[in-house]
Amino acid sequence: MALQRFDPPGFVDDFGAAQRDAWHQFISDAMDFAHDGTVGDPFDSPRAQFFNAAKVESASDTGFEDVKWTAFPRIVQISSGSDVERWRNSDASRDVQDEYCEWSVTRQSGTNKITRVTFTCEGPEYWRFLAATDPEKTLALYKQHVEASVTHGDLFSPSGTYIPRNRFNNSTANGAMHLVQRNNTLSAEIEIAGAATITRLRPDGTPMVDSLELIQCGRYGAAQRHSDPFIGARVNFHARNKADVTVANPVGIYFGGLDTQEWETPDGSDPAGFWKYTRGTPQRPVRAVLEVPSDRGYVLGDVLIDGHNIQFGGQIADRIQMTIRALATRIGQSTATPVHGCAGDSAGPAGGAGAGGPLSVSAVLSAGGRRGRL
Repeated sequence: MALQRFDPPGFVDDFGAAQRDAWHQFISDAMDFAHDGTVGDPFDSPRAQFFNAAKVESASDTGFEDVKWTAFPRIVQISSGSDVERWRNSDASRDVQDEYCEWSVTRQSGTNKITRVTFTCEGPEYWRFLAATDPEKTLALYKQHVEASVTHGDLFSPSGTYIPRNRFNNSTANGAMHLVQRNNTLSAEIEIAGAATITRLRPDGTPMVDSLELIQCGRYGAAQRHSDPFIGARVNFHARNKADVTVANPVGIYFGGLDTQEWETPDGSDPAGFWKYTRGTPQRPVRAVLEVPSDRGYVLGDVLIDGHNIQFGGQIADRIQMTIRALATRIGQSTATPVHGCAGDSAGPAGGAGAGGPLSVSAVLSAGGRRGRL
């Protein structure tokens, strides 16, 4: 039996019935869009091994893989001359935090020591839709997770339009409710997975297997990141095994854990206990906070990582794993023909997904054009 409904990321329960139905339709449309690929381009369409789980049933051999990558932005890493420089650069702007993980740092008055770092991996599409359909719930969640003093005017324009980059969600210092970096979207996640399901052949007839080779040929992301090439490589691995592949429900980006090895605390306690998930389920968390409990007598800035005091959120991002869950089924059964050629080798019109249901997320977001990191 096919999936009855796509759930919101992290199984969060903000939606009413009509909103849940609209969200399901939005994800279903995005899945269809990713399956269709670039209509008219024989090297990128259709992507026969990518499927919409709401329309195509999974088989009894279904397996899952949690595809993980490092949260620290690799583009910042390879363009910086030292650890301190890259940590400082990664903390300078949310616009460089492009691995589907963004953060905001709170510091102690006077000492400037870090007391708290908040991390989010919630897609902007979800929040734009929630804000358009339930502004009061949006305000309540900001008050709960970011700042109790937030007002409606902080989040919405005079005409009532939600401002994703409002003053409580536009920097690395005033809070982080959801992702705002332009490539950090749920649509990009789905598009990358869909594009990576095509088995591509080199001129000598052997299959492409290298992550950079695949992403450059499939044109589904930025080769310099941790996330895009690795997601693509793992999805393509399952496609080469002749499986049908999709992104598992609930479609989202999630925290895959924090490595606290080589951390030292002043009182010898386990720093893993300071890491708390505050939104989503324990298995599918979409929001995390790192903070030393107030009764310990010290703050996060007094904790050492590999001998260095925590001075930047980027030091923590180094140790965070992000993840999406890939689903593979009908393993070894696909009859899709491998492709000799790369996406874009043959020009053609871009495809698109239709909106559906009485309440349409796509209509609310006014989304247009090809989804993904292009």
